[in-house]
Amino acid sequence: MKELWKYFEKNDHDISIVECGIQQFFPNQAYAYNSYQNFVIHYIESGSGIYEVNQQSYELSAGDGFIVRRGTKVTYYGDKEHPWKYYWVGINGRHLKSYLKLTTLKNESIIRFTSDSQAAKVLKEICLFTKNNQDSTNNTVWYKFKVYELLWTLSNEFRDKEYSLELPQRSYEEVAYDYIQSNYSKRMTITDVANYIGISRSYLYRLFKHKYEISPQEFLQEKRLKTAKKLLHTTNKTINEVAYEIGYDNQLLFSKNFKKEFGMSPSMYREMAEDTHDS
Repeated sequence: MKELWKYFEKNDHDISIVECGIQQFFPNQAYAYNSYQNFVIHYIESGSGIYEVNQQSYELSAGDGFIVRRGTKVTYYGDKEHPWKYYWVGINGRHLKSYLKLTTLKNESIIRFTSDSQAAKVLKEICLFTKNNQDSTNNTVWYKFKVYELLWTLSNEFRDKEYSLELPQRSYEEVAYDYIQSNYSKRMTITDVANYIGISRSYLYRLFKHKYEISPQEFLQEKRLKTAKKLLHTTNKTINEVAYEIGYDNQLLFSKNFKKEFGMSPSMYREMAEDTHDS
């Protein structure tokens, strides 16, 4: 029984969602066809079944998944006693291959999701949102965000080590340095930086400290607070607005760190800067 089967309007975007769906199979219910879709990823929420592709047969169950690609003949059917229920999302776009090449999924037919898989979570969110919401141009941005979030989580969970860095000749600490420089204003932690690179936080700490004689956390805070000084001196933004713009959710924590770094509160620094400018 199909709970959802939705096709989206085709476009020429670099990447987009073209279909999604939810289906609970009946016992021994089967599909067999030559696929025309570029890339359709399935996540099995419950039950089990068989997926056949490229003369290979795979027994799959809850927590697994499979991929349907253009030009392949596929057959799949639910178990006769506990047929599967799955969610699927189809993706297309002129840059799809360049995104998938960063993952091990570019050549895989089946997927083994972890129990806490964020990719599976995002895939389900896309399907459930579509099921519970009517078509609206207001949803376009949401879908755009979700397709990139799905690709991001897939690239994290199924990273191809050969493509773990865009520039393999650069060191981990150099990539971390540039990443912090470009993303310091976002709500991120050093753990996020380490995950982006594909190494542990403790290993990143050792590498970064050795090369730059400062920890990644210290560098992130230094970058944020120096930017805050500039904003306090050159704009009329409130202390809270400045704090938010450089990545702080908590104005009190921002003020505390600012005073520790520069020996005065943000408001006192602004007053001093204004007095110096007036004189």
